[in-house]
Amino acid sequence: MASHTLTFPLRFCDTDMLGHVNNAIYSSVYEAGRTEMLGRAGMLDLRRGFSPVIVRVEIDYLREMNWPGDVIVETAVHKIGNKSMHLRQRAMLGGELVSRAASVLAVIDTSTRRAVVLPDEWRAALVEFLEPDFA
Repeated sequence: MASHTLTFPLRFCDTDMLGHVNNAIYSSVYEAGRTEMLGRAGMLDLRRGFSPVIVRVEIDYLREMNWPGDVIVETAVHKIGNKSMHLRQRAMLGGELVSRAASVLAVIDTSTRRAVVLPDEWRAALVEFLEPDFA
């Protein structure tokens, strides 16, 4: 069991007039980490008729980020529910923890747009990234 790691290069256009990376970019960084992990778990093929969707996101901003640099984003599954999964993420820049995030994703039927029970194969794939103590 291990978290998923992604390197996300910061761009000059990610900065704001104060010279640091804009707070909205943190969401993009975490989305990239989540998306790549879910793709590796085989959960992004919409032809199956199911899709994970965000229902809650919390972000703690611990330190500012400055361009240039590469952000390391770690993503882990904190808990697997009946119709949802809870993820934890952290972002590091230059070896320092700059932010943490927690999110909840539900699984929906793409035709009815209603929450459904997590398919067994998705549940099994998520176990690879399960780290209940990841913070």
